[in-house]
Amino acid sequence: MAKRSMSAQPAGNPASGRIATIRAAGVAEISIENAELLPRLAQEWTYLLRVRSRWASDPEQRKSIGKRAAKDLERVGISSKRLRELAHVNRIEVELYDWDRQDKKACAIHEAACEIPWEYLLSAGTRAEGRYHSTLISRLFGRGFAKVRPHPPNSVLFVESAPGRFDDEYGFEDEEKRIDVAIGASGRKDDDPYRTFLRTPQKSELAKEVRRKNWEAIHVTGIDTHQAGWMVKDFYPDMKKKKEALFNATIDKDGRVPDGMILREAHESEFPVLYEDLAETLVNPTAPPRLVTLNLYYSGARIARELVRKGAHVALGFLDEIDDDVAELFFQTFYWNWRYGTKDQILSIPDAFLMSWEAMPLDVHGTSIVIWMGRSVFEEGSESIKRPTSRSRPARKKASSRKKRAAS
Repeated sequence: MAKRSMSAQPAGNPASGRIATIRAAGVAEISIENAELLPRLAQEWTYLLRVRSRWASDPEQRKSIGKRAAKDLERVGISSKRLRELAHVNRIEVELYDWDRQDKKACAIHEAACEIPWEYLLSAGTRAEGRYHSTLISRLFGRGFAKVRPHPPNSVLFVESAPGRFDDEYGFEDEEKRIDVAIGASGRKDDDPYRTFLRTPQKSELAKEVRRKNWEAIHVTGIDTHQAGWMVKDFYPDMKKKKEALFNATIDKDGRVPDGMILREAHESEFPVLYEDLAETLVNPTAPPRLVTLNLYYSGARIARELVRKGAHVALGFLDEIDDDVAELFFQTFYWNWRYGTKDQILSIPDAFLMSWEAMPLDVHGTSIVIWMGRSVFEEGSESIKRPTSRSRPARKKASSRKKRAAS
């Protein structure tokens, strides 16, 4: 297990009863307090960001919401003094701790902590305190991974899924081309050892392919369990009537649809795979991926977290909904930066993430794109490295603006 080497390193363990810790170099660690407030804050801020189109273009509204973010952060232990200190750093880490999954109260609090858009709250709160530079805000679900020397991906598995009735609504050609250009795989065969496409697989087929070799990166795109209910009329009511066993296995104890993804399996052409099961399917326990990227709605709070919990070193996802073209552009830019780096540096995954975020249009900066890590960004080995020989980056090809989905 890698040793922690800085004062700004993660501390504590799941048994300690801690919910979350905020840390940055040169700033005293901040433990999240008043855990009973977290479920309400998660609900309020999830709604606020979901309707951000109503206020994002209004400077006064954004300013007001920034003040609200600072006030809510103070309610859970991040004082205005600490927020001013965080406004001067370029990396902030939110460590979220594991918990007893059999404890209903602990589940409610810890799940709420994962749902809260810490990225937006900390970004808006520090901006209200005068921050003007870009800041990487990452999530840690500590796994004690050994450091990995930064290098471009050696192999990429591209998983896409539009089973059953969703096939008529979805097309992935543009996304395939964008990612292929970004990773330097244009013109290769579908089953090329460097980049392989897996199109609308059965769950068992996906698990088999994931375990077939040491995939360094896995890109997943398709329909999440919530979007399925919007796209197909009466998707879940019909399931309850016609496939009661499948419905009961999908809905949680409170009658809600959990986060997950629609795959297929055996005789089920539209098979909801819930977040824990999906994470187990996507992670080879003997050779876990360095990275899993999720072009799925509602993949950032639980699916990405569970991927890291199961062994993935890094996982990227979205806390809520996102424009399809923006999502594809972000992942194309991310993979490009990760593969090619800069003229002088080979980029670490966190640095490639931040550079890609900086390249996004300003009007998407209310979007909650999250990065979960199994190793702290403050540990040695998490930084980019100098390129051994000078090499020019290839010219970036202009990406297609055509959206992949016919219905949103």
